Amino acid sequence: MPISSKDFDKSDSKSNLLLTEFLRAHPLEAYSIDELVKMMASKRRKLAREELTKMLMLMEYGRKVTSKKVGGVTYYRYSQFSGYSPPTGPI
Repeated sequence: MPISSKDFDKSDSKSNLLLTEFLRAHPLEAYSIDELVKMMASKRRKLAREELTKMLMLMEYGRKVTSKKVGGVTYYRYSQFSGYSPPTGPI
């Protein structure tokens, strides 16, 4: 079913930007999906866990965030990655 241009323009780009800015502002802390859903809701951006998980997976693929499982819960944190780094071991 098609959507209007207005609905299309209200895409997740603002949510993605808000999430990136939040994680960048707190680079020393890692957050679970539930904590990030609550943070987004406090900023008037209601997202389902699945939507947020997909956004974080794409951000991880683009090296904007890193994830780690601790106690069975996945946590996400802003990545300090700053571009290409050559291999350090023998070739």
